Amino acid sequence: MSDGIPYLRVVVGATIAAIVGYAFFSGWAVLWSDDPALRGDVIGTWKSFAVLAFGFWLGSSSAGKAKP
Repeated sequence: MSDGIPYLRVVVGATIAAIVGYAFFSGWAVLWSDDPALRGDVIGTWKSFAVLAFGFWLGSSSAGKAKP
């Protein structure tokens, strides 16, 4: 972990905890819930997260390579 970003361990830990918590909730919502709207909302959230992760990867992998 870098000392340049204050509280980096706290930020990373909270992010991991949030993703793991939402993963457990998602498992319950998709596997045991009888509410189709809740299932669709949870699946849509994971799809949005995947698009965001891909966009971040694409943007960071091409950073500094663009010519003006």
